[in-house]
Amino acid sequence: MKPYNKNFVFQEMKKYNNLVNPGTCGDYKIVKNTMNKQDLQGYMYENSDDYDIDIIQLYRNNTCLMKLSPREIESSYNAISFSYGKVGIVGLGIGYVVQEIARKTKVEKVIVYEDNEELIELYYQNFEENEKIKIIRDSALNASREIFDFFYVNSHKDQLTSEVVKDYIDFNKIHEIEEYAFYGLEHFLLSCKYEDIIWVYIPENWVAMSKRAYEALDVSRYIETYKPLDEEKVKGILFQFKEILNS
Repeated sequence: MKPYNKNFVFQEMKKYNNLVNPGTCGDYKIVKNTMNKQDLQGYMYENSDDYDIDIIQLYRNNTCLMKLSPREIESSYNAISFSYGKVGIVGLGIGYVVQEIARKTKVEKVIVYEDNEELIELYYQNFEENEKIKIIRDSALNASREIFDFFYVNSHKDQLTSEVVKDYIDFNKIHEIEEYAFYGLEHFLLSCKYEDIIWVYIPENWVAMSKRAYEALDVSRYIETYKPLDEEKVKGILFQFKEILNS
């Protein structure tokens, strides 16, 4: 069951291995290296599968910022699937999420906020102009007001902090947003205790995305190695959301 399907993940990785070429722009570079299985952890579970495929990686100087790995593909699947209408995205990355959202027939327009000029140049080394995609070269917090059907913050990665709450507040002040999501949303909600989360109003799309992720984990049996996030950290962030979502 997608996204926890090895054939699906490999298909996506191979597709972008053909689309994205190694390149450099200023302090940033894209490289391709064959990774060992211990370097390819999945989204919300411990990986034990063997992989033998080149992984696209984005570096700033000698620091790896992201990999187009099973974790990246699995974690972005629901955000891509739930996107519709006019979509806002914070963070360009390698371009995988942007390209996949733009490919959806129910998506009419994609506005990407990226303030790093070098990342944008790297993106255009691999992808042509697309009339559905507009990249705004500025901080998302400096953006002009827009009306979005779906808004996805793709810049938190594996660091769940109170920034997810701050961003929710800030972006909903700037824009009129129908459905909002952020990277790691499903992992956050599935790590919450029932006795805590029952008192919080959770947006319908958050519930639907988390339910689908759980079902996919269960069917694929990756649920057996599921790793919840730190209990106290999750509880603290949930209660910060409670003040906003319940108001």
